[in-house]
Amino acid sequence: MAAERSHGGPGEFSEMYLSALPSKKFYNDMTKNYEDLSNYSQQCEQIIVSKNNNEVKEICKKYLRYLEKNYTLWNKVISGYDVCILLNYWIYDTLTGIYGPENNSDIINIAFSNLQLVLGYLNVDSTKKSFYERCKPNYEMFKHKDWDKRKELYEYYIDYTTIKQQSDIFDKQCKNFYEYIEGKKSLYKHFQDLCISDSSSCPKFYDECLSYNPDSVLRTIKCHGQIVSERAAAEADAKPPDVQHDPVQELGSEPDSSSTELKEGNSQIGKKVGHSVLGVAPVLLTATALYRYTPIGSWIRKLRGTNPNSINDMEGFSTYTQESGDMFSDNTGNYISYQPI
Repeated sequence: MAAERSHGGPGEFSEMYLSALPSKKFYNDMTKNYEDLSNYSQQCEQIIVSKNNNEVKEICKKYLRYLEKNYTLWNKVISGYDVCILLNYWIYDTLTGIYGPENNSDIINIAFSNLQLVLGYLNVDSTKKSFYERCKPNYEMFKHKDWDKRKELYEYYIDYTTIKQQSDIFDKQCKNFYEYIEGKKSLYKHFQDLCISDSSSCPKFYDECLSYNPDSVLRTIKCHGQIVSERAAAEADAKPPDVQHDPVQELGSEPDSSSTELKEGNSQIGKKVGHSVLGVAPVLLTATALYRYTPIGSWIRKLRGTNPNSINDMEGFSTYTQESGDMFSDNTGNYISYQPI
């Protein structure tokens, strides 16, 4: 394990470790103000744009210098990537930084075409001509609105090997590199959806990037297991503790739904029976009075052959009522008159 200096936050991590990535080193080299840039001033005098003309000329000089000094790196078999793609992204991104990304596409394209013309006027050695031609400003790369995402994807593609190596060497920075890779998930999701829905818009280098999909490579980072465990523990700690309940108290405070339903059902049945009894009671009382105390009852008893004792009891009752005093002023008979209820 390599010795590591103490470091601060993400800013220092970016400056110390990410600056060593191939894409970052390339961009840093392109922005340097080399003393020999003046050697390219004459060729770049042909640049004519309506705004920020001198700034575009500076881009022109740095572009031409890089072509001349670094043409041997253009062999993608040796370098591992196509430096001309990075060069185009640097030019367009720098122009966007000058003019702004909104509503300035026309002037950016004019400045871009000026750089194409400058390259066309150069007298280049035949051994270099094919490389110059490959690295000329390429409009096709920027006809898509998501060109900046394509730029980021290609940078990640050429940087991944270095990222993996550094995450293995610098243990204390492994988590930072892990999160850096993890941050590319949305990028891959964007192009995965795009390439499925419209394959013609898919970046030409997309297939080369597939092997570095975060979903595939994160598990190969040495601190993967530790990070997964820490996140699981943090998630568990964030959850509120389970509330413990007393089963007896629960039974006392919250009756079982089935028993409640049974009680309610019995109550309803009781109400219905009660209502039925109350409704039948007047009828039964009326029928009993008719049977026992009116001529209708005597007729029914004779018809059914009722026990004589019952009749004698009835006659006894009639005699008793007469002896106690006439119940009816007309003394018409020993029976209770029928009054409708």
